[in-house]
Amino acid sequence: MLKKASNFKHFWELLFVFTQKEIKARYKNAVLGFLWLFINPLLQMVIIGFVFSLIFRFGIKNYYLFLFTGLLPWNFFSLSLNKTTTSLVFERNLIQKSSLRREVLVLSIIFSNLFHLTIAYALFFIFLFFIGQHQIFNLLNFALFLGNLFFLLLFTIGTSMITSSLNVFWRDIAFFTQALLLIWFYATPVLYPLSFIPQQYSSFFYLNPLSGIFTSLQRAIVGDGSFPLPILFIQFLFITLVFIFGLCLFRNRNKYFADWL
Repeated sequence: MLKKASNFKHFWELLFVFTQKEIKARYKNAVLGFLWLFINPLLQMVIIGFVFSLIFRFGIKNYYLFLFTGLLPWNFFSLSLNKTTTSLVFERNLIQKSSLRREVLVLSIIFSNLFHLTIAYALFFIFLFFIGQHQIFNLLNFALFLGNLFFLLLFTIGTSMITSSLNVFWRDIAFFTQALLLIWFYATPVLYPLSFIPQQYSSFFYLNPLSGIFTSLQRAIVGDGSFPLPILFIQFLFITLVFIFGLCLFRNRNKYFADWL
C-alpha cells in the first residue's frame, strides 16, 4: 500500500516537472511570452472572421466573439494531439535509457497546453467583462463551461494516448493525424454554428464527439448555439470510452516501446 502511494506521488511529481519544462520551453526567449496565447487566436479570429463574414451570413450577433470562443479550445486540442502523437518517437533516448513512466511524456504536453488555455481564457473573460458580455459569469453557464472543458480534456488525453502509442509502431499515424485534424477542423462547429447545417446533414455532425462540446462552450460563453441533450450525453459517454480505451491501449503497448524505438 505504501509502495503504491509512493509510486503515485512519484508519478505526479514527474508529471509536474515535465509539464513545467514544457511550459518554460514553449516561450523561452519570446519577448511577448504568454501574450502569444491570446495573440495567435486573435489573429486567426480577425482573418477568418473577415473572410467568412463577407461570404456567409450566420445570423450571429457578434461573429468574432463566437469564432474566438471556438478557436481557443480547438487550438488546445489540435496542438496537443499533433505534438503528443510524435512525442514518444522524439523522446526515444529517454525511453530507452530510463524506467520513466511513459504516460508522463504525453500528459505533460497536454497539461502544459491546458495551462496555456487557462491563461488565454482568463484574458478572454476579462475582455468579455469590460465589453459588457456577461454571459459566462452566470453560475450555470460557468458550470456548463467547466463541464465541457473537462470532457474536452478527457478526449484529448484519450486520443493522444491512442495516436502516440500507435505511432511508435506505424509512423504513418503522425501524417494521418495531421490530415485528420485538417478535416476535423471544418467538421467541427468552430467557424459556423451547428444550426447553419441543413437538417438532412446534421446527423453526420452529431457523430463528431467534439460538436457537442464546442456548441455547448459557445452557448456558455456568448449565448449562441444549442445541442440536443440526449446526443450530448451519448457523446460524453463515447468520450469517456475513448479515454479508457486510450489508457488501456497505451499501458498494453508500453512494454514494447523501447524495442520499436
